[in-house]
Amino acid sequence: MRLMLALALTVLMSAAACAQEPPVTGAPGASLKQLAGSPTLVTVVLKAKGAKDANLRVQEVRSKEFTVLTEKGEQFTYFYEDVQEVRVQGGKVEKSPLQLPKSTALRPEDQKIVDRDWERIREIFGRSNENQERKLRAAVLLCLHKDADAQKYLNDLVASNDIQMRLEVALAMYLVGEKPADTLLREGLESGNRIVRTKAAVLSGYVGYRDSIPMLKLQIEDRSAELSAPAARSLARLGDREIIPKLIEMLSESDERRYKAAIFSLARLGGDDIIEQMKLQLKQNPESQILFRIGTLLHQMGDPMGSKILQDIMATVPTLQPEAALILAREKNWEATAFLRNRMARRENPTPENLLFRARNAASLYLGGEPTALAVFQELLRTDNAKLKQLVCELVTEINDRRLLTLIQSSIENADDGMALDACEAAVSLAMPDFQRRLVESRS
Repeated sequence: MRLMLALALTVLMSAAACAQEPPVTGAPGASLKQLAGSPTLVTVVLKAKGAKDANLRVQEVRSKEFTVLTEKGEQFTYFYEDVQEVRVQGGKVEKSPLQLPKSTALRPEDQKIVDRDWERIREIFGRSNENQERKLRAAVLLCLHKDADAQKYLNDLVASNDIQMRLEVALAMYLVGEKPADTLLREGLESGNRIVRTKAAVLSGYVGYRDSIPMLKLQIEDRSAELSAPAARSLARLGDREIIPKLIEMLSESDERRYKAAIFSLARLGGDDIIEQMKLQLKQNPESQILFRIGTLLHQMGDPMGSKILQDIMATVPTLQPEAALILAREKNWEATAFLRNRMARRENPTPENLLFRARNAASLYLGGEPTALAVFQELLRTDNAKLKQLVCELVTEINDRRLLTLIQSSIENADDGMALDACEAAVSLAMPDFQRRLVESRS
């Protein structure tokens, strides 16, 4: 009898072990249930030979398995017993309180704005024959609206013998949700043209082309940031953790493209090991710039020490105080919010640098729950500064709140087609969540 009970207990324990959820790493305290339905990207590490599947989003968690969604929209199921761990790539479970769910219909007044938006894009597309870059951007937006003329235009460009042009079109079509042929990516990565190799490297990361990893690892070692920075970001998107030592090395470099790529890539890879290595770096008494980068990274990865470092920098390093405040105000940090409010109320010379900071200031305050920042966006959109208006439209896309559609409505009618297209693109992103996600990703 005792033997039978022991055997039964063993079977029950075995079954329980099989049904136990795999550990979630890279974000302290995170669980599969928290990941379910969020936009957080994860890497699933399988027990069999440590195989890794990157850039997935957890959709549903059940008693013995969970489902994920790939970047192509394909759904797969993993059984707990086959999974070693689930790594949170960005260091924290993303929450977008202002983001509306896909199924939420536009309000009638917003639908009118979007309907006019499509008309305006069509107008810009039709008269941009002398500006191929603008025509290409307009064509991409129209493809989202199933426009036959725009699709034909892109198909004609894809048929070109110019590989650089074909890659530019492939990058554009990524925003529509289409994946390029592997042969094109391979040809681009093997090209002797640095611009072509860079475009192929970027695209490989976006679409999960894992065969690019060996070539990207050569590019990340290149002394030029033009090649090494995009290679680092793509390898991180592909979940290659072997580049972590190289990324830590890049974190302390002076080239802005390289150290920003390192911050992005380390946060994207995530993991307790990276957090621990960053804390070890702190013990070496780094200079304030390096300290700020480490604090930014730890903050992005959800480690409390990141916020503490940024708060200390705000209090002790005047030159870095504005940048630290922009990060912390989004989290409703009182000191950072007060600093940005005071900076916003202060009269400053309308230099391009000050105006661009004013736009970023408004975005951080808005994300921190201050709707009065809308008035600042309206003020900036009334200027004649094209770069400033473009930044405001990019920030509107990042914030991803449909209430901002009315804010950019007048800009859609701007007489300058370039400025109008920036606003049109932002409006489409607010109406189409999948496009918004890819657009934001393409800018990171």
